[in-house]
Amino acid sequence: MKAIFTMVAALLALAPLPTASAHEGHRDNVSDAEMAGMPSSLEGGGQACMEACMEEASRSEWGHEGHWMPVPGAETLAASPALSEEEALAVARERNRVTSFGDFLGRIHPVAVHFPVALLLMAALAEFLLLFRPALGLGTTIRFLVGTGAIGAVIAAFLGWFAGGWRFDDRSETLVLHRWNGTVIAVVSLLAWWLATRVQETRTGPRLALAALVIALIVQGYWGGEMAFGPNHLGIF
Repeated sequence: MKAIFTMVAALLALAPLPTASAHEGHRDNVSDAEMAGMPSSLEGGGQACMEACMEEASRSEWGHEGHWMPVPGAETLAASPALSEEEALAVARERNRVTSFGDFLGRIHPVAVHFPVALLLMAALAEFLLLFRPALGLGTTIRFLVGTGAIGAVIAAFLGWFAGGWRFDDRSETLVLHRWNGTVIAVVSLLAWWLATRVQETRTGPRLALAALVIALIVQGYWGGEMAFGPNHLGIF
């Protein structure tokens, strides 16, 4: 049983789950409203670029209400040659180059978050099973999962601060929630590890800590999705 829990946790941590990375606008302290108005990447290819240019040029002549309304720079956009898909890909790759060691650390954050999520959730599941089947003897396994999960959570939170920028006054509400919830997860996971290693008559302490972590991890996943895919990414609100 112990080996099964360890193997499942490892598989979950290595699973190719969708990664959530902070948009460069979050790192530059841009508000959610401003980020929603940002133009999309050039990765759409030359056809998308041409369509955008033609639409902009059309709006510059007639506007939205059928009235003539010039838009600055529209003629230049319309006159610029369309990029081929290969050229657009090359431009996107060049724009995405690492600019500093801190930038590189921030880009590792989406990879690092998978490990503590898997380990801590498996620890919570093992603790839940132990509640009904004490004879399973999962205490050592739980301590291992919580300990490695806590270390991973601290590392992921540290890298997340590089991804979102080192500041306390974020203009983006989404980044505020994601940043501080992730920081709290790191702290609570260390508390859960400490509680799990203590000799106690009851397991109330680690169970409460793991229950809080499960809720916080689910919420953190949602806000990470909001950052990666945009507002209301689940389409239910």
